[in-house]
Amino acid sequence: MIINRAFYREAGTTTLAIAAVLLVVMVLMSMTTLLGRAARGEQSETVLYILLGFQTLAKLDVLLPLAFYLGILLTLSRWYRDSEMTVLAACGIGLMHFMRPIAVLALAFGILVAAGAFYFTPLATRQIENVKIESTHRSEPSLIAAGVFTELPGAGRIIYVEKINEQGDLQGIFSSSLEAGKQGVLVAQSGNSFTDPKTGDKFVALHDGTFYEGAPGAPDYRIVEFSVYNFRIEPKKIGEAPVPTAGLPTIALLGRLANRDAIAELHWRLGKTIALFVLMLYAVAFAYTDVRRGRMSNLFVAIVVYFVYSNLLGIGETMLQNGRLPLAAGLWWVHGGMVLVAVYLLRQRARNRPLLAMLARWGRG
Repeated sequence: MIINRAFYREAGTTTLAIAAVLLVVMVLMSMTTLLGRAARGEQSETVLYILLGFQTLAKLDVLLPLAFYLGILLTLSRWYRDSEMTVLAACGIGLMHFMRPIAVLALAFGILVAAGAFYFTPLATRQIENVKIESTHRSEPSLIAAGVFTELPGAGRIIYVEKINEQGDLQGIFSSSLEAGKQGVLVAQSGNSFTDPKTGDKFVALHDGTFYEGAPGAPDYRIVEFSVYNFRIEPKKIGEAPVPTAGLPTIALLGRLANRDAIAELHWRLGKTIALFVLMLYAVAFAYTDVRRGRMSNLFVAIVVYFVYSNLLGIGETMLQNGRLPLAAGLWWVHGGMVLVAVYLLRQRARNRPLLAMLARWGRG
């Protein structure tokens, strides 16, 4: 049917456009956080884009249901605003006619969400933990950040650099170390990092500086001036990254059905897909737009419903993990309650009645 094809085209385009906007916002927020960590010396700049990519992949299964929900809502709202739904109603095609094409779209997006929730998000979570562990134990001088006190792995040394130029050369260096029970302080004008071509060991070379060792006034206190001072950075052994429950493969979770955390995580992953189909019902219920009022009121209510739903799912998962809910209940009570409310709203909409009849009567009274 021509109407269905037009709906598929507009709803799909709107959903993808909203997903792109949400993705850009999420990437910018994640990038801001990662850049802050890199500026404080908590994260190496070399792994920023790797972490950003995995964090983005891990959020797609949350982003797509919201994009689909808003895409359907805005598409139908525009049709109401431009009187297209009025013309269709005059031809005998009501709002409920669109339940089938919406369900087809929901099935397509639901497959993507399920793939993300059950496979890609756990995979990204595991990779994020691995990258963090490797970054923490990196021996590369790239961990040094200007204006930040940085502890060099394996060197037992804390270093502060005033400035780092575009070539990576260090300027205005202060370093403190504890060797053989003696406190050492080193000040140098400049420095650079290099790798021994024969052994592959990494070094930091400091130029034109002074080394102070021991306690001032003590007999063994000494001051040494140098033109070049090299110290080796020894890599730490990288242990196996602990895998959180959220990062376990779905097959592994199915083998731990006696564990509360595993069951809660399974319900959470399944809930992301179920939520997309439940939100589909609310999108249809809130689609009607009065031309005189505009569609912002319905959009605001729809967003509130989304946040209430997502927060209830989060609360339910926490209660499952803490043993405050029976395992058999899972998160079904959240989905069931939201479905009942959605069915009521659709019933009211199909009968052309106010969605909240009780509140409407109370307002008239």
